[in-house]
Amino acid sequence: MNAEPAQASRLLEDIRSYFGYAEDQLEFQWKEQDGLHEVSLFTYNPRHTQRFLFHRATGSSREQALQSLLDYTQHHKDRDQSYTIQWRLAGESELHTSYFSAGNILLALDKFFDGRDPHTVHVYSVTLNPMS
Repeated sequence: MNAEPAQASRLLEDIRSYFGYAEDQLEFQWKEQDGLHEVSLFTYNPRHTQRFLFHRATGSSREQALQSLLDYTQHHKDRDQSYTIQWRLAGESELHTSYFSAGNILLALDKFFDGRDPHTVHVYSVTLNPMS
């Protein structure tokens, strides 16, 4: 048996177990270009049926990209600031609240808008949360 797929499976399971979400609440997307592997992890909230970028990591192999993603997942609260974004979908009245870890407010908004048409959502506030 090849060790790399087994290692990748273990890393995926470690990432999934960190969140404690159902498997369908996490989505991994892969890109490969010029020998560089990129994995993007999206979280899905069934309450408002939207998905948001949690983090994007790269590596020279799938396993290295997953290890980088796992490292971020386990330590993002120590490295990044926490932001609360209040928003609603265009044409709807319900206000939603989502939370993001990011190095600054622009990176938090980048995660919020990743893969989304900015005309389909209205952001009402972005707040830097107090450190706990």
